[in-house]
Amino acid sequence: DIGTGNGYFLYRMLGAGASLALGIDPTRIFLYQFHAAQRLLPANGAHLLPLRSEHLPAFGCFDTVFCLGVLYHRRSPIDHIQELLSYLRPGGELVLETLVVAGGADTILVPEGRYAKMSNVWFLPSTQALEVMLRKLGLENVRTVDVNQTSTDEQRATPWMTFHSLADFLDPNDPNLSAEGHPAPLRATLVATKPSA
Repeated sequence: DIGTGNGYFLYRMLGAGASLALGIDPTRIFLYQFHAAQRLLPANGAHLLPLRSEHLPAFGCFDTVFCLGVLYHRRSPIDHIQELLSYLRPGGELVLETLVVAGGADTILVPEGRYAKMSNVWFLPSTQALEVMLRKLGLENVRTVDVNQTSTDEQRATPWMTFHSLADFLDPNDPNLSAEGHPAPLRATLVATKPSA
């Protein structure tokens, strides 16, 4: 799980039958949270390495690689996808979740400034453009399995999380636009298979 955060999805992977779930995230607070959870749980196959994905070797052995909410933070998304493929075994599956924009196969938004008040968003393709990229990199059975617009019911301030949330990042007069006037965040999940040979 590239960009695993505190490792939440590692436990979901183990619950789904994985014998090993490896998470990668360089953020130290997430490492502390993961180890706090691990101390409360019985021994298991979840592990978190406090690294960036580019520091990993080309393992070529994982059945599934998850990359959730990372691609739009990468300056070179195609290079990042190639990196993800290097971790998969032949026939392995890539699960890629990222922000997208509506449009056709030639639609890609590269925000000049901020996007939804985030300064580190480099690249927002349409799902069709992302599917083309995945096929161009040699992936097979490329498909978009979900597209949804994050709601303010899902992402909101709470007594435990009192700082800014989604409503603060959208146009106050039009929730279909970001604060900067771009299309509001859409999240898409794509799945694809690395060729067997």
